[in-house]
Amino acid sequence: MIRTTTPTFGKDLRYLSRRPSSGRSRVFGHPSHWVATLFIAVAVGIWLGSAPDAAVERSSITLKKQIELVLEQDPVPLSVTPAKEQVESGIDIASMPTMESFQGVAAIKENTPDFGVSLASFDTADTTDLSVKPQPVSAAINADVADPQDASSTRLEAAVEPEHEKELPENSASVLDSAHWESIQIRSGDSLVRIFKRLALDVAQAIEISKLPKAKPLISLRTGPYLKIQRDGRDLVALRYQPNIKTFLQVTAENHAFVTEIIEREFELQEREVAVEVTDSLYQSALRRGLPESVIYRVSEIYQWELDFGRDVKRGDRLTVIYEERSLDAKKVGNGPILAVRFENDGVLREAIRYVDSAGTAAYYTPEGKSLQRAFLRTPIPGRYVTSGFSYNRLHPILKVRRPHLGVDYGAPRGTPIVATADGKVIRASRKGGYGKTVILRHGQNYRTLYAHLSRYAKGVRKGKWVKKGQVIGYVGSTGLSTGPHLHYEIHLDGKARNPLSLKLPRAAPIGKEDKANYLKHARLWSSRLNEARSAT
Repeated sequence: MIRTTTPTFGKDLRYLSRRPSSGRSRVFGHPSHWVATLFIAVAVGIWLGSAPDAAVERSSITLKKQIELVLEQDPVPLSVTPAKEQVESGIDIASMPTMESFQGVAAIKENTPDFGVSLASFDTADTTDLSVKPQPVSAAINADVADPQDASSTRLEAAVEPEHEKELPENSASVLDSAHWESIQIRSGDSLVRIFKRLALDVAQAIEISKLPKAKPLISLRTGPYLKIQRDGRDLVALRYQPNIKTFLQVTAENHAFVTEIIEREFELQEREVAVEVTDSLYQSALRRGLPESVIYRVSEIYQWELDFGRDVKRGDRLTVIYEERSLDAKKVGNGPILAVRFENDGVLREAIRYVDSAGTAAYYTPEGKSLQRAFLRTPIPGRYVTSGFSYNRLHPILKVRRPHLGVDYGAPRGTPIVATADGKVIRASRKGGYGKTVILRHGQNYRTLYAHLSRYAKGVRKGKWVKKGQVIGYVGSTGLSTGPHLHYEIHLDGKARNPLSLKLPRAAPIGKEDKANYLKHARLWSSRLNEARSAT
């Protein structure tokens, strides 16, 4: 019988499925391979038994011992040391550094006190033979330190311990210099927490400090070099912040808590004397003599009821002023009050002496004790010029008809502050026909003042509120029937409008009886000082 097969792709592949003729598995290889493997295993075991440190997974302690040997002994040339001794000492010749590296390490040991390698970092792996415990690096170092003949080992001990792991002494806070302050530049948008993060200080302390009642200035910091700190690591020892030129806020750590204190800076006061002879205008003549502009303005305030500086001052008049100049850290920061002033105008001598009475109120008086102040200020916008005066028959600039103008107009830019000319009660703060936005104040039973054409009212000014003399009540505008920004000011006595520029208003009270004796003595002293200052020029 003839068997026929159908070839796959023209070939008969059935021979691939036949079993091997011997029937023996060749998965594990020839028996001779087993004998060779067993022989190699026995040889490795014998070798490992004689040198435990030569395990396949060699511990890093071997390298560590190598370095110890190098540091403890003088380097010996490799050719001199027998190979057998090297193997028995646990040194792997194949992994040993070169001779040049040994000499380099020895040189570092001898010449460099700050050896920058931490040997403790090598003690990380376990040895294969637990019965053999390698000597810790610290023990080897302590052994070196105990030897008084090896001074260089003490330098190595300091090098092994990382700088950042050294503990501070228990009294480290006392070591801090209490006079040393670290100046901090406050940046735009900074908060106390953000600053503490930037300085690596404890943020929880910043939050604790911000919650203190007296620490409100720290909520809104002003940019600049206004913050100083003392620290002990991450802990704050003291903080000093300057919210303004006159005060400090100081925070101090005491008994695991923070204590706040407001420190008032004391100004360095110096008295200045200036004598001026008027050659053109009082303002220009005073500036040329070095009198500050702010002091000139105060002189005009003191004499506002005595003189009209626009019309009464003449060439040849003389002004003598004694005032305070204030400094901080030997730098001028401003001017204090005028202490005494004399104005010689057209042959008339006028003196004003500053005096603080027993109630703590400061005012200016004549040498006899009469007050130079009135119950009313002369103008609600000091230093502004009159654009339209008091009249019963004035041509209205808008209506083009003649009608009374029962007040005084002061020209000023929009938004200029307007002050109350006397203490009083607000009886109106609203629009009033052609006056536009208007404020009316009542002063006692007889006087009323009116302020018209305002752009807006000051905060808190409304009907029924009380205001003080000199308090801002509104701002210049052009509401109502107005040709431009200005203030219309009226004053009424017993219900009748009076001319604010010519009305004689009552003076403030003179010096009190209880203070008069002290004041007269005080006035004589300052009158003498004014005479000396005038004579010196």
